[in-house]
Amino acid sequence: MEEKREERPSSLQICHEQSLSRNLLIELLAHQFAFPVKWIDTQNAIFQSKPPVKRVIEIGPSTTLTNIAKRTLKRNALFGDNSRTLISTSSDMGEILYHYKHEESFPVDTGEDAFVDKDESSNRLEVAQKPLADQRAPAELLTQVLDVPLSAEDVVLVVVASKLRGPVWNIDGLKSIRTLSGGKSTLQNEIVGDLSTELGKLPEGVEDYALNGLATTMNESYSHQPKDYIQGLISSFVATKMPAGLSQSMIRDYLSTKWGLGQGRQNAVLCWAAAAPPPVRFQSRRSAYEYFEKVVHHYAQRAGISLHPKAVGIGSAKDKSPVIDKVAFDTAMKEHREYLREHMDLLARHLGTEPSQFGAVSNQNQPYDQNLVELVSTEFDTEFLDGLKPRFDKRKERRFNSWWNWAREDIINLFHAQALHDSCGPEITRSIQRIQRRWDQNFVPLVQYLGSMSTSLERSADLKALSHDILKTGDEGSDIWPRYVFDEPSFAPKTAVDENGNIEYVQVPRFNVQEGTSYINWLKRGFSIPESNLQIPFVHLCRKSQGNWIYDDSMTKKLLTAIMAGTTEGYNFIGKTALVTGAGKSSIGAEIVRGLLEGGARVIVTTSGDVSVSAKFFESIYKGSGARHSELIILPFNQGSKKDCEELVRYLLPPESPIALDFIVPFAAISETGRQLDELDGRSELAHRIMLVNLLRLLGYLKQHKETLGLNTHPTMVILPLSPNHGSFGGDGLYSESKIGLETLFNRWHSESWSDYLTICGAVIGWTRGTALMADNNILAEAVEAQGTMTFSTSEMALNILSLMTPSIVILAEDKPIYADLTGGLYVVENLRAVLKTARESVSTKSNIAKAISRERSIYRETLDGKLDDTILPSSKRRALLNLKFPELPTFASLRAESKAVSSMVDLKHTIVIAGYSELGPWGNSRTRWEMEYQGELTLEGYVEMAWLMGLIKRKQGPEQYATSWVDTESEQSIDESDIPERYHQRIMNHSGIRVIEPEGLGGYDPKAKEILQEIVVQKDLPVFDASKSDAEAYKRRHGNHVTIFPKDDDSNEFSVQIKQGAQLLVPKAIPFDRRVAGQLPKGWNAQRYGIPEDIISQVDPITLYILCCVAEAFLSAGIKDPFELYQHVHLTEIANCLGTGVGGLTSMRGVYRDRYMGKSIPNDILQESFQNSHGAWANMLLLGATGPIRSPVGTCATGVESLDSGCEAIRSGNAKIAIVGGSDDFQEELSYEFANMKATTSSEEQLKAGRNPKDMSRPMTSSRAGFIESAGCGVQVLATAELALRLGLPIYGIVAYSQMAGDTVGRSVPAPGKGVLTAAREASGRIPVHLDSHRSVFDKDETRIREWRAAKFVAKANEQPTSLEDSVNALANIELRDHRSPCPCHLRGLDHRISPIRSALAIWGLTIDDINMASLHATSTKANDKNEPEVWNQMMDHLGRSVGNPLLCITQKYLTGHPKGAAGSWMLNGGLQVLQTGIIPGNRNADNIDSALQHFEHLVFPSRTIQTSNGVKSFMMTSFGFGQKGGLALLVAPRYLFAAINEDEYLCYKTRAKKRFQQADSAFVNRLLNENIVQVKEKPAWYKTGPELVFLDPEARVSRGEDGKFFFDPENLHPLTPVSMDCSVGLKRHLDHITTGIDLENISSVPSTNKVFVRNNFTLLERDYCAKAPNPAASLAGKWSAKEAVFKSLQIPSLGPGQFLQDIEIQNDNSGRPIVKLHKGVLEIAREEGIQYINVSITHSEDVVVAVAIAGRSKTM
Repeated sequence: MEEKREERPSSLQICHEQSLSRNLLIELLAHQFAFPVKWIDTQNAIFQSKPPVKRVIEIGPSTTLTNIAKRTLKRNALFGDNSRTLISTSSDMGEILYHYKHEESFPVDTGEDAFVDKDESSNRLEVAQKPLADQRAPAELLTQVLDVPLSAEDVVLVVVASKLRGPVWNIDGLKSIRTLSGGKSTLQNEIVGDLSTELGKLPEGVEDYALNGLATTMNESYSHQPKDYIQGLISSFVATKMPAGLSQSMIRDYLSTKWGLGQGRQNAVLCWAAAAPPPVRFQSRRSAYEYFEKVVHHYAQRAGISLHPKAVGIGSAKDKSPVIDKVAFDTAMKEHREYLREHMDLLARHLGTEPSQFGAVSNQNQPYDQNLVELVSTEFDTEFLDGLKPRFDKRKERRFNSWWNWAREDIINLFHAQALHDSCGPEITRSIQRIQRRWDQNFVPLVQYLGSMSTSLERSADLKALSHDILKTGDEGSDIWPRYVFDEPSFAPKTAVDENGNIEYVQVPRFNVQEGTSYINWLKRGFSIPESNLQIPFVHLCRKSQGNWIYDDSMTKKLLTAIMAGTTEGYNFIGKTALVTGAGKSSIGAEIVRGLLEGGARVIVTTSGDVSVSAKFFESIYKGSGARHSELIILPFNQGSKKDCEELVRYLLPPESPIALDFIVPFAAISETGRQLDELDGRSELAHRIMLVNLLRLLGYLKQHKETLGLNTHPTMVILPLSPNHGSFGGDGLYSESKIGLETLFNRWHSESWSDYLTICGAVIGWTRGTALMADNNILAEAVEAQGTMTFSTSEMALNILSLMTPSIVILAEDKPIYADLTGGLYVVENLRAVLKTARESVSTKSNIAKAISRERSIYRETLDGKLDDTILPSSKRRALLNLKFPELPTFASLRAESKAVSSMVDLKHTIVIAGYSELGPWGNSRTRWEMEYQGELTLEGYVEMAWLMGLIKRKQGPEQYATSWVDTESEQSIDESDIPERYHQRIMNHSGIRVIEPEGLGGYDPKAKEILQEIVVQKDLPVFDASKSDAEAYKRRHGNHVTIFPKDDDSNEFSVQIKQGAQLLVPKAIPFDRRVAGQLPKGWNAQRYGIPEDIISQVDPITLYILCCVAEAFLSAGIKDPFELYQHVHLTEIANCLGTGVGGLTSMRGVYRDRYMGKSIPNDILQESFQNSHGAWANMLLLGATGPIRSPVGTCATGVESLDSGCEAIRSGNAKIAIVGGSDDFQEELSYEFANMKATTSSEEQLKAGRNPKDMSRPMTSSRAGFIESAGCGVQVLATAELALRLGLPIYGIVAYSQMAGDTVGRSVPAPGKGVLTAAREASGRIPVHLDSHRSVFDKDETRIREWRAAKFVAKANEQPTSLEDSVNALANIELRDHRSPCPCHLRGLDHRISPIRSALAIWGLTIDDINMASLHATSTKANDKNEPEVWNQMMDHLGRSVGNPLLCITQKYLTGHPKGAAGSWMLNGGLQVLQTGIIPGNRNADNIDSALQHFEHLVFPSRTIQTSNGVKSFMMTSFGFGQKGGLALLVAPRYLFAAINEDEYLCYKTRAKKRFQQADSAFVNRLLNENIVQVKEKPAWYKTGPELVFLDPEARVSRGEDGKFFFDPENLHPLTPVSMDCSVGLKRHLDHITTGIDLENISSVPSTNKVFVRNNFTLLERDYCAKAPNPAASLAGKWSAKEAVFKSLQIPSLGPGQFLQDIEIQNDNSGRPIVKLHKGVLEIAREEGIQYINVSITHSEDVVVAVAIAGRSKTM
């Protein structure tokens, strides 16, 4: 290598030598890096080698090793001569590099592309370059292409392509999002959501825009910078698809250097490349650059530009100097820096310090002006600086314009209140006025319908009169309303001191003979000027004369006329827009806002407080005062901020659509009370800035923008808030100066150039009582008026100011500024300060005297009577009455109306009722959730239950414990129940319901640092670590050559492992996730507190625990303390388990799919807990032990309704008599993240930025809704047949009249649009009526035929016991009767298929479509659902002929609970049952503004407040929708209609049993809650004494109750397992002569049951005693009499004559109540002679008639 050849070598030779050198260098470096540094040994090897090394080159940034080698050679003679050459690349490059003598230069590198890996370039001799648009492109350096920023078109195409998973160049820009998404609504929502993230607010109907058109529309407003979605797309692409070492900056260098692309085009190409990346990571830079070359090619074609690649590294022929490529140089420098960093890390480890301490960058050179900071701190205090902070944020805007819905709500509330006597005359008048201001002709049918509501005769007349009044005023005012009318009397202040010395301020109506109570008359009364005889009204206008403002009579008359109009016909502000600042509670501004809204104006109000708080106040103002077409807009704004003033004006006057602002009422101010001249501070300066400086700024900005936009034909009137206080009060800071400063505008209007844009009306505001500024002085107002002045209430002052906005005054202001004196003559009071001081002292003196007298009086009483001992006084503290809220049972007399309507076709055996229910959710159980839902707060009982559930309190332990003695869990201190609300209110409210996610309740999940795995490629070999042999081999097996393993010792099982460069690893990272709010179980909830054993808790999934708690409580709410009790009445196979889940056990699935993969320790049987059917199975295993049908519905968000439908199907099919139904789901991070990706849930970050509190983020049906809030929990119901429920005395909460699940249409959208449930209303056009009378006649004939057949066909086979045949015949007859009496809607539809299922289901109970009083909506708060669902409801109601005007009140429960997925339908059902029970319709408290798209759904009303219905709720219907085209619907009817279907005796018996059961269940519930064992897990099945086979195979197996109260199957009570034949046809034909029958029918009234002689002669003593104990003795006696007659007839013997008594035929009853025939004396002898071996009798009652059938058999009895 030392020999220098003069002739130029060939390219092949050069490449060969370079390859050898490269390999040698790599081997040497590898040897050095792989082993400890042994530089002495290395030198020995180099200098003693054979042949000897003549030339040593050090490659590196310095000559460190070279210098060491030189010193070694000098000191050590063993190394021979010193003629060796020692050189370094850092100082001897000229000697190292060889230069040819030829003129042409040769490149430094091999001609390889600098952007390709070095190991690849060694095998390539040249790189073929191909220009993209011009094949003749030169190879010289590339000229930079004209750069353009990232366009909206690029963003649109990239977002769509990324969602469709295809390249950008394949996207057709002429197609719409809807078309490209192929009908997949979820995909469509994702695209729209991500586009809004990048482009901002999108136009309405964006999904139908062509992509090119959308890009054009959005390009102007687009910021042209990639935002969150695009940035994330690029980052993920680079991190997961690029080869090791290829960073985003290197890619940008490649695009810039090779293709000449600037920053903007680089963004576009990166976006395009990331939109549809390859499925696997690029293994080399070469393949990555080839991919980018392809993307650049397509981008250039679409952009219409011509690109030519640069021939990197090849210099021109004329260039004689070597060419070094910039990127290659930068790469080398980067490697150099990495090398230095490695050395620094090595040195840091050696020194035991952190590498970051080396090279720490000092920030002392940063610009920092300490003097300026000190100056600001000296001149301005903290309060002033804080007062300058901007608050304006358009995102926090609130809009209220749904006057139409609040009008409907007002009308409904008014009629129900009137029907309940809850309204008085003034309230009704105000309500009618409010309705009048909102009147619309569409309300006429609503008023007419409500006026015809059926109620008591007196109430009906009142409702009709009310309806007439509303319609009359509505018609009269339809052309002139809305108007603001001031209809209050004039009020005067009154200060009094009571006998205890308390100072009381009140307002009393003014009155005297002349003025009466009229406000305008009192204004005209006025005051006199001392120096003249002029009587001036208390409110008047002034004109300027010689520099002073003097009274102007003519203008004042116009003002008084305007005020008079305000108290008579009112003010109309329709089409007007006003800006009001400073409108807080009890302020004049707030009353002005009310007046403007009542007049129909659009009002923009600013608030300096928290929007989430102040918006509630303004929402209430709009709901109470917003008139037809009015609108209220709330904006955050700090008038102390210059920036806010600018932003507010920009908001008001955007160039594209400026607001025509008519009025500005700038009343913003802050109090400076107590600050005298020597006490001025930052607050004083801030107040001055707000009330003067920035008010002038605001007006100046407004003038500038109006001038720029050319808006000089519509000046804005400014109502300047002036004051008569020019220092006369004193102690108010710079208040006077601020108000005086505003008066300069009167002169500026003439002297400056803004009179075309603004007009000025100065309102000098007098003493206004009740405002925040004057509240402390209210007690002095009476004394002030005693000086001849007039003070005002806030509403009176608001009227004065509103009169200045009437046309007559506005016209005056256009000519010149107006000065309105609204002081009430306050300025004529001499020495006002002294008057106020005297008045305050007088009131204080009276108060002190009264207090002293009160104390003396108390001492006097104690002296005479003795001091009372407080300890012996009875406690007034209320105790909590914990109970399960069982339904109240009505009197039978109150059911008469329903009994006439209910069909006799009701079959109790197949009527399904809900006998129990429970839930567990963000607001605890169903009772506490209901309290929050209907009244917005908890009762004492609710607080106690929530505090117990959250573990805040527990039962007091010890010998002195009481039933409800509590202690605080943390402190162990006793606490009285009545103190629980106050003590724990804040904790309960903060940690219940929808709230910020609490990590401790979710296994540490914190969305602010959500963990995600990121794939990385190891850049350098990692340090060696130890592992077992098996683990080491596993690493090797996974990573191959990228892992090196070797044993530590020959015999050791431990290996050393080193992960090498190029290995791909998954590294956790934490990203912020914007779904930080959810509905979580109350903090502190613990399943162990419910009594679930710890071993079960540790084994099962959390939703299994939810289900166990809910099932246990649902049985208690059904009055069942032990589920085994049911086996006394039904077989084990007759209880169905239909519990479902929408998603399943997320925690268990995480263990299966993630934790196991991560190598975490999890139970080996976790797989079973991840199955979606295991959760319901646990309820059966631990609580029920039933063997009936078990179904596991999975309907995602519709699971609750699907479970209900499955349970109903199991009962109606005869497979079960009881069913446990419900749904459950959990909240976990995985599902939360995926819902967010679908854009289904609301972004809590965006909501917080919009000023929404967590509890306000779920807003179904509102215009601002933005997606649902996810939550978790469970809901369970216990279904039973009505027959069983009545027999057992179970509570009946509702009748399930109808349920169905429905699919949907053809498409690709998994979330069903929800139209399929419309099929429940399917019926022929023309609205087919249900003629129940005709159906009933057909039914009665069929039933009579069946009964006659059964009576006539009792025969027995010769070799068979006759009662077996009897049972068979009875079974067949009962099947026929069941089919005819089934309440299933299909029965009526079978008679007429044109009738809809809903109509026929209602008709069974005598109801119509008008009797559905309430609709419980799925209402998730998503944009799509909350439009689709109301449309479905309105279509159903319209198609089924619901009366126009009959309001269907819609409940949207998820505003409170969030969306729990699988439990949603169950919670809705529970809420509906509570509505049936109470007649209360809870409103959506988050419904601040209903979406205007819902206005045309005429049947629907969306209340925001609770409505107490006057007639209760007859029925309700609910809908629920889920993924997979799951549409569910259920119709429930009030239980009173079931009670009306049975006779009085049956009802009274049921009522007795039910009340006893309710009492026992309430007692058990309280006891178990106190003892923390609500869930009582079964340790063994009920058949533990018999084994399962005997019980399973015996259809009559029933449990017995032991002495300990527990239920079990007793072997002695089981029946032999003998086959039973149902073949009765042979017996019917061949053995007709072996049986005789007797039938008797009696009217109950015809049996003389009150005749004692008759009773004594015909009934035995046992019979008489039995009947006397019956609920209806007369009916019982008539039944036995009829049975005696039937028995006599069955004997078929001649009559014994009318005088014969029937005591010899005795009708007894066994333990179950079954009638038994006993014959005596002569009758017994006759029976024996006839060969009769047995007689069976059956008795049945109706309300008036009793029928008995007797069967006499002549074979051996069974």
